[in-house]
Amino acid sequence: MKVLLFAILDHVTATEQLIRSLSKEGYNGTVIPTEGMHHVFPQFYDSKSTAVSLAALTDDLPSGNFTLFIVLEEEELAKVQNEIRSATLNFQKIRGGMFVLPVTSVEGFF
Repeated sequence: MKVLLFAILDHVTATEQLIRSLSKEGYNGTVIPTEGMHHVFPQFYDSKSTAVSLAALTDDLPSGNFTLFIVLEEEELAKVQNEIRSATLNFQKIRGGMFVLPVTSVEGFF
């Protein structure tokens, strides 16, 4: 059975290195530049005052994320997840997360 692995990772140099490494190992996926909600709506104000929230005042560079998704054989999933965990130090070095969905049908080249 095939599965779809989603990994949302902060856009930092280590993330780019992880994606290159997975590609060199033969994994093919799609990477989409994405933004977290706290970056998209910096104009939100603190509901208790008229001041701009602290998150809106800070420039959280580098901003943005990479959303990576890869269709894998279920047997390969643990290996790729472990590589992501290792590269991110369990999401401590690179913030983000991952989740997996079952794929019932696949056509084309992945």
